[in-house]
Amino acid sequence: MNKVVVHTIQGEVFKGFTGDFSKDKPAFLLSSEDGAIRVNQNIKLENLKAIFFVKTFDGDFLHKTMHYFKSDDAYGKKVLVTFKDGEKFYGRVEAMHSDPEDTGFFIFPLDTSSNTIRAFVINGFVKSVQSMDLEPD
Repeated sequence: MNKVVVHTIQGEVFKGFTGDFSKDKPAFLLSSEDGAIRVNQNIKLENLKAIFFVKTFDGDFLHKTMHYFKSDDAYGKKVLVTFKDGEKFYGRVEAMHSDPEDTGFFIFPLDTSSNTIRAFVINGFVKSVQSMDLEPD
Protein backbone atom coordinates (compact mmCIF):
# COMPACT_ATOMS: atom_id res chain seq x y z
CA MET A 1 0.00 0.00 0.00
CA ASN A 2 1.23 3.46 -0.94
CA LYS A 3 0.91 6.44 1.40
CA VAL A 4 -0.65 9.28 -0.56
CA VAL A 5 -1.73 12.86 -0.04
CA VAL A 6 -4.44 13.82 -2.52
CA HIS A 7 -5.02 17.47 -3.50
CA THR A 8 -8.36 18.30 -5.15
CA ILE A 9 -9.06 21.18 -7.51
CA GLN A 10 -11.29 22.65 -4.77
CA GLY A 11 -8.30 22.86 -2.42
CA GLU A 12 -9.23 19.88 -0.24
CA VAL A 13 -6.49 17.54 1.00
CA PHE A 14 -7.03 13.85 1.79
CA LYS A 15 -4.45 11.53 3.31
CA GLY A 16 -4.57 7.77 3.10
CA PHE A 17 -3.40 4.60 1.42
CA THR A 18 -3.94 3.21 -2.05
CA GLY A 19 -2.99 -0.01 -3.71
CA ASP A 20 -4.99 0.32 -6.90
CA PHE A 21 -3.94 3.67 -8.39
CA SER A 22 -3.32 3.57 -12.12
CA LYS A 23 -2.81 6.51 -14.46
CA ASP A 24 -4.95 4.61 -16.95
CA LYS A 25 -8.03 4.30 -14.68
CA PRO A 26 -10.50 7.17 -14.07
CA ALA A 27 -10.62 6.56 -10.29
CA PHE A 28 -8.88 4.78 -7.43
CA LEU A 29 -9.71 3.66 -3.92
CA LEU A 30 -8.32 5.75 -1.04
CA SER A 31 -8.28 3.96 2.30
CA SER A 32 -7.68 5.58 5.64
CA GLU A 33 -7.37 3.87 8.96
CA ASP A 34 -8.62 5.36 12.20
CA GLY A 35 -8.11 2.83 14.98
CA ALA A 36 -10.36 -0.14 14.23
CA ILE A 37 -12.45 1.78 11.68
CA ARG A 38 -11.43 1.62 8.03
CA VAL A 39 -12.92 4.17 5.63
CA ASN A 40 -12.71 3.71 1.86
CA GLN A 41 -13.37 6.49 -0.62
CA ASN A 42 -13.53 6.34 -4.41
CA ILE A 43 -11.43 9.23 -5.80
CA LYS A 44 -12.01 10.41 -9.38
CA LEU A 45 -8.93 11.76 -11.16
CA GLU A 46 -10.98 14.43 -12.95
CA ASN A 47 -11.50 16.20 -9.59
CA LEU A 48 -7.81 16.29 -8.66
CA LYS A 49 -4.82 18.59 -8.89
CA ALA A 50 -2.25 15.93 -8.02
CA ILE A 51 -1.56 12.79 -6.00
CA PHE A 52 1.60 12.90 -3.89
CA PHE A 53 3.18 9.59 -2.92
CA VAL A 54 4.85 10.38 0.41
CA LYS A 55 7.21 8.94 3.02
CA THR A 56 5.11 10.13 5.97
CA PHE A 57 1.79 11.93 6.44
CA ASP A 58 3.38 14.47 8.77
CA GLY A 59 6.21 15.65 6.54
CA ASP A 60 9.08 17.76 7.83
CA PHE A 61 8.05 21.38 8.33
CA LEU A 62 11.66 22.39 9.01
CA HIS A 63 12.85 21.05 5.65
CA LYS A 64 13.89 23.77 3.20
CA THR A 65 13.06 22.68 -0.33
CA MET A 66 15.62 23.21 -3.11
CA HIS A 67 14.36 25.31 -6.01
CA TYR A 68 17.21 24.90 -8.47
CA PHE A 69 18.84 22.13 -10.42
CA LYS A 70 22.38 21.07 -9.70
CA SER A 71 24.59 19.72 -12.45
CA ASP A 72 24.33 15.98 -12.13
CA ASP A 73 23.73 12.82 -14.09
CA ALA A 74 20.35 11.98 -12.53
CA TYR A 75 17.81 10.45 -14.86
CA GLY A 76 14.97 12.44 -16.39
CA LYS A 77 14.13 15.74 -18.02
CA LYS A 78 14.37 18.67 -15.58
CA VAL A 79 11.09 20.61 -15.43
CA LEU A 80 9.19 23.23 -13.52
CA VAL A 81 5.47 22.48 -13.27
CA THR A 82 3.27 25.47 -12.47
CA PHE A 83 -0.26 24.63 -11.33
CA LYS A 84 -3.29 26.82 -12.08
CA ASP A 85 -3.36 27.87 -8.40
CA GLY A 86 0.22 29.20 -8.65
CA GLU A 87 1.98 26.37 -6.81
CA LYS A 88 5.25 25.25 -8.39
CA PHE A 89 6.84 21.79 -8.40
CA TYR A 90 10.46 21.33 -9.48
CA GLY A 91 11.25 17.83 -10.62
CA ARG A 92 12.19 15.31 -13.24
CA VAL A 93 9.99 13.57 -15.77
CA GLU A 94 10.75 10.71 -18.10
CA ALA A 95 9.71 12.81 -21.10
CA MET A 96 7.90 16.08 -21.74
CA HIS A 97 4.16 15.40 -21.63
CA SER A 98 2.18 17.41 -24.12
CA ASP A 99 -0.55 14.98 -25.20
CA PRO A 100 -3.84 16.54 -24.03
CA GLU A 101 -5.43 13.09 -24.15
CA ASP A 102 -3.26 11.91 -21.26
CA THR A 103 -4.83 12.22 -17.80
CA GLY A 104 -1.52 13.26 -16.30
CA PHE A 105 2.09 12.30 -15.73
CA PHE A 106 4.48 11.20 -13.00
CA ILE A 107 7.11 13.60 -11.71
CA PHE A 108 9.92 12.91 -9.26
CA PRO A 109 10.92 15.78 -6.98
CA LEU A 110 14.17 17.58 -7.60
CA ASP A 111 14.78 17.54 -3.86
CA THR A 112 15.22 13.84 -3.06
CA SER A 113 15.28 14.61 0.68
CA SER A 114 11.73 16.01 0.56
CA ASN A 115 8.77 14.06 1.91
CA THR A 116 7.43 13.43 -1.61
CA ILE A 117 8.69 10.28 -3.31
CA ARG A 118 6.86 11.03 -6.57
CA ALA A 119 3.68 12.70 -7.70
CA PHE A 120 1.07 12.14 -10.36
CA VAL A 121 0.08 15.51 -11.78
CA ILE A 122 -3.32 15.89 -13.46
CA ASN A 123 -2.95 17.69 -16.82
CA GLY A 124 -6.23 19.57 -16.39
CA PHE A 125 -4.85 21.56 -13.44
CA VAL A 126 -1.44 22.35 -14.95
CA LYS A 127 -0.83 25.90 -16.14
CA SER A 128 2.59 25.16 -17.65
CA VAL A 129 5.46 22.69 -17.81
CA GLN A 130 8.79 24.33 -18.54
CA SER A 131 11.98 22.55 -19.43
CA MET A 132 14.66 23.78 -17.03
CA ASP A 133 18.44 23.79 -16.90
CA LEU A 134 19.09 26.07 -13.98
CA GLU A 135 22.01 26.59 -11.65
CA PRO A 136 21.85 28.59 -8.40
CA ASP A 137 22.73 32.27 -8.76
